[in-house]
Amino acid sequence: MHDQADIRVFIADDHEVTVLKLSEFINAAPGMRVVGTAADGNAVWSYFEQGNNGVDVALIDIGMPEMNGLRAAEKIKSVCKGSLKVIIITGLDGVFFPAEAIRNHADGFIAKSRHKDEIIEAIRRVCQNEIVYLLDPEDADAQDDILPRLPELTPNEIRVLCLITKGFTGKEIGDQIGITHAFAERIRNIVLHKLGAKSAGQLGSIAQKYGLCR
Repeated sequence: MHDQADIRVFIADDHEVTVLKLSEFINAAPGMRVVGTAADGNAVWSYFEQGNNGVDVALIDIGMPEMNGLRAAEKIKSVCKGSLKVIIITGLDGVFFPAEAIRNHADGFIAKSRHKDEIIEAIRRVCQNEIVYLLDPEDADAQDDILPRLPELTPNEIRVLCLITKGFTGKEIGDQIGITHAFAERIRNIVLHKLGAKSAGQLGSIAQKYGLCR
């Protein structure tokens, strides 16, 4: 995405000490600088609601007031798309957080316990379009539960998926959303393919794990 001479970083965390610590070693890294900060999720959204605002990578903490970091990540990625890379960074315990980061379209997840050099390298890697997950070493086994980034689903595909998980047949799905039985079956097959599922049961498990039908 960018060479190492112009990586502009935004930090969102409600702990001033954490912001200062991250800013210090990011600004000390060659070709990298902090260009903005925020202390709550609403401030993050205000900063990015019109676009990436000249930022390449946003480091966003989960446990912020007003709006948590996962929700903020989802909102700003819906606007910025690939023009902004988002890394969720947290000190909270919980092996489901990496999966939640995926669901909210983050480009990476980093536990705050990781070394500063690993954080710097992660920033560089997401700028090369890699997806980076650096869990707390004590949660390393959770890496096996992280699926590749979930593909985008259209509104109709999500509606069909959620009706499938409730046990509706193809005909019932068609009647529910006003499409033909054949078209409902076609969407069902597309959803199975996109999510790599072999059955309605597997679709249900994926939908539940990643909150697709909330």
